[in-house]
Amino acid sequence: MVPRGGDETSFLLRDKVFNRAVSNILQRSERQRDADKLVDIYVDVGIVPQLENNNNQIIYGRRGTGKTHIFKVLQKKFEEEEGTSAIYIDCRVLGSTAQFSDDTYPMSVRCLALFRDFMTIVHNELLNLITHSSSADAEKVFDLLYRLSNAFSVDREKIVKEEMVVVEKNKLAYSAGLEGSFDLAGGALKPTLGGAAESGKDVTERFKINLADKVIFGDIHYYVKEILSILQYKLVLLVDEWSSLPLDIQPYFSEFIKRSFFANELVVVKIASLEYRSEFNVSFKGGILGFEPGADISIALDIDDYYVYDRNPDQISNLFLDIIYRHIKSELPQGYFETIKGIHSSRMFAWDVFTTDKVYNELARAAEGVVRDLINIFTNAFFDTVRRSRDRIDQRSILEAARGWFEKDKNEALDIPLRDLLSKIINEVIGHRSARSFLLPNELQKHPSIQKLFDLRVLHLVQRGYADKDNPGKRYNIYTLDYGTYVDLLKTSRQPRDYVAIENSNDGDWIVPFDDKRRIRRIVLTSEFIDGNV
Repeated sequence: MVPRGGDETSFLLRDKVFNRAVSNILQRSERQRDADKLVDIYVDVGIVPQLENNNNQIIYGRRGTGKTHIFKVLQKKFEEEEGTSAIYIDCRVLGSTAQFSDDTYPMSVRCLALFRDFMTIVHNELLNLITHSSSADAEKVFDLLYRLSNAFSVDREKIVKEEMVVVEKNKLAYSAGLEGSFDLAGGALKPTLGGAAESGKDVTERFKINLADKVIFGDIHYYVKEILSILQYKLVLLVDEWSSLPLDIQPYFSEFIKRSFFANELVVVKIASLEYRSEFNVSFKGGILGFEPGADISIALDIDDYYVYDRNPDQISNLFLDIIYRHIKSELPQGYFETIKGIHSSRMFAWDVFTTDKVYNELARAAEGVVRDLINIFTNAFFDTVRRSRDRIDQRSILEAARGWFEKDKNEALDIPLRDLLSKIINEVIGHRSARSFLLPNELQKHPSIQKLFDLRVLHLVQRGYADKDNPGKRYNIYTLDYGTYVDLLKTSRQPRDYVAIENSNDGDWIVPFDDKRRIRRIVLTSEFIDGNV
């Protein structure tokens, strides 16, 4: 098959410049130093417009779904607004000492170590704004900034009694001598004996000066608001990798952020996290500590919901194709695609890279809605094709790349109990039911093993809250097994057959989870099954 140009030397996969561009695709957005590139390669599916506002918000998404990329694009867009400064804060770099992760320290000590690093980033950004500001009140603002630093970083002296030493005394003294008179006429001497007793206590008290940690939330709120008011700026805090913080400290850290910033209309807080690794509040006798989602901060969206292949395969295939096209284009010399190769769109790119449309559809399906998996599978398939001296990526390369990526990135991350559970699910769903999807009661979505399999991207959430018509009070989530768990079965008699097109069905053994009226056999995994009691 000859490329569109008619010359075999113009095959993209034989082009060294193109090969280098594929190799240079960055796997993580934080590795990209050029913010303009991140904006250029981002393909929006309606997520950014929901976040480009002044609301405090939380967004969820598993690792690799693009949370960091979205925040980087959002930072760029906010900074294009007049009088707006956006700070990207990666929670993985917070905690200047080991105290915050060491549960042998008191919670107050751990949280303060974390919060001080957080506030230092905010302080430095405010200093940067002041330095580049033309405000006539520069001296006043610098004084406010100094006072702000005292509100979160200066220890207070506290005199503490360290010990009291008591020494008891019981003393008895004796004296002896001769007493009398003597003269020339005669005299006499007589002996004398005397004694004295002494008793009592010596009390010694010792004191020391302790440095008592203290954060004054009222001062932080006041000084930040005053500084921003004088500078006429709005501050947006984009807090990423929230789930990297220890779970027990998250509610307290949430409370610190809420008390410092939520009452300030000039500060906006947006947080990106993994849903099942987030604890934003904790209940105690006096109320709730931390954020109250819905009251203090809104849950904006779950990125996973936007990339579910089974809901709209054609749309997701085209979306993922455009993502790959933009990533490669950003690594090529400017105009290379258009002027050298005559490629002006992702569809034209697909004609020169894949053997058929079905191949890049299979790539999108293999990615299971995770952009990082998409890029890795594509890159591996690309260089496998080059190694085999083929001109275009075929389905074999996609299958081999998907299998390799699953084994290397996902299966290796599973411990023995998780591997055993996954094997059990695979055997039941694929082996016995010839399917790849199953239903799980809502109450099991927070089961630790299900959460871990979901976080490690070997289970994928397809739809939430399916209502059982035979039991209206019961709700389920629909999960599907990762492509890598059954890739070896494709094109064999054991290939999973989840979806069957129907017009109408009254068969209670089937459900219809998607708008296009495809159906899935009713396979329900119970708590007894998950916990190994079946």
